[in-house]
Amino acid sequence: MSTHLWAKRLAQAAVAASALVGIAWGGQTTANASTLAIPDISEWQGKLTASQVSNLKSQVSFVINRRQYGSSYQDLYAANNTALYVKYGIPFGEYDYARFTSAASAKQEAKDFYNRSNKSAQFYVLDFEENDVTSGTTNAAVKAWYDEMSALTNKKLVFYSYQSFATNYANTARQNFDAQWIANYSYTPTIAHALWQYTDHNYLAALGEYTDNSKAVTSVHPVSWWTDGVTTALTHTTTTYAYSSYKKGQHVYLHKGAAKDADGNTIAAADRQKFYKVTQVKAVTQSKSQQALYLDGLNKWVLSEDATGYWVGQHGSFNLKKKLYVYSNSSLSKKTGSYYVAGDTVAGKVVKAPSGKSYRIKTKLGYLSANTKYSDHAYYESLGTNRVITTKKPVYEYTSSSFKKANRTTKVAKGTTLTVTGIKKRSTGSRYFVLSNGKYVTAQMAYVTE
Repeated sequence: MSTHLWAKRLAQAAVAASALVGIAWGGQTTANASTLAIPDISEWQGKLTASQVSNLKSQVSFVINRRQYGSSYQDLYAANNTALYVKYGIPFGEYDYARFTSAASAKQEAKDFYNRSNKSAQFYVLDFEENDVTSGTTNAAVKAWYDEMSALTNKKLVFYSYQSFATNYANTARQNFDAQWIANYSYTPTIAHALWQYTDHNYLAALGEYTDNSKAVTSVHPVSWWTDGVTTALTHTTTTYAYSSYKKGQHVYLHKGAAKDADGNTIAAADRQKFYKVTQVKAVTQSKSQQALYLDGLNKWVLSEDATGYWVGQHGSFNLKKKLYVYSNSSLSKKTGSYYVAGDTVAGKVVKAPSGKSYRIKTKLGYLSANTKYSDHAYYESLGTNRVITTKKPVYEYTSSSFKKANRTTKVAKGTTLTVTGIKKRSTGSRYFVLSNGKYVTAQMAYVTE
């Protein structure tokens, strides 16, 4: 065995021992809210400039950059971007989006990846989230990739995937890696992990756009393990609060880790990992929350940090608060390359994710997260107390709820006040007002205001 392989195996033994100690003392602890961003970047973020990377240094702990999409495709800007990380002293790792079809092609893909990589990378990642293996088993292919990289470098090797894929297709082989980086946008992963990709929608001011972001599990590996001693930016000292803008009537998924309610009382394990309707909200400043939610059925106040809100049922269309990437599957593991931007109104059907623990919006382009912090419903869904609306744009009155052109009657000018007697919902979730004259107008907020 070569010297670097011997050193690597010794380091792995130490890692395994420390992991056992972590388990014995109560499991993993995610880095606290003051930790800087840990984004993963590819050509989708464009060719970075010196100015962007210089500003990025104060906003990240480290960066993970894509080098290739299998052997046949090199990321367009990997060489440029990684050279700038080196120039401005940003620690980084590189990842290979796996496209291998067998153990043999996995071995070749690993060679290509290493040969193309910037040798200043602190670690290398196998991004295995798509099964292209047609010969042999997926575990054998992942192991072959790992073995080849181990022969080429003594740097840390990291396995990445989303939770269900990792356990179904690489449950044995992934255990060989120095660390596991697991994606789960709904809740903290329930399998061993040292890095948690918790969102695809974290804003980086230096780049002026949203990226995937991850949190280090410091009880497994401190941030310094990933950066390998490279000087990193200082961490923020201000508290980052959980999303705390829920509204009465919305639905939330109560996290597995929500062991206590807002008053410190125990929440039974059987009552967690379920959806509840919010019936009341109140402002608090407690832990990482600025809001407490009263959940129907649970009949307790919980902190907003212990729940994630999703649109449930049909709402017709949504006004986006942030840029959202479009995915080809409802597990949100495969980006299409398309996206919507903040301010877009998007029609879509709400569907449950495969995990059963979150919801998606199915649009004509693909799937979006139905997390309520990313969007709001585009239609009024209840009558205001005054029972009047004012048109923001010219609208038509209709004699039929189908709103066909043949059923149009009066064209109502912008700024007109109308008396309403009810609000109705179509099967698609879109809404319309019933006027005092018995006719109908849209309840879309872009056209009318209560």
